[in-house]
Amino acid sequence: MTTMNISITNDQAKLIDNWVDKFDFGNRSEFFRSVIRLINQKPELIIASSAVPFIEPSTRSQSKIVKSFYKTKLYSKEFLQDLEEGLKNSQYFDEK
Repeated sequence: MTTMNISITNDQAKLIDNWVDKFDFGNRSEFFRSVIRLINQKPELIIASSAVPFIEPSTRSQSKIVKSFYKTKLYSKEFLQDLEEGLKNSQYFDEK
């Protein structure tokens, strides 16, 4: 079996812990395995969960967007690198 680490908010962790208790899952891992089995049987759930309304950013400048994320000091170095790479690969955002 493979181990994966994920980051979730404290509220999400409490919610999951409540579901684990309420539905008698052995632990968080068993809960997530159950969710994955459900998604495997009903892939349309992924489509529904990813249908978040797109809010157009106030700028298309890659550098301004990245700088604003850095300023918050809320994101990991890895996330910020992924963000920069994603923006560079996007046809929506300007280079500068």
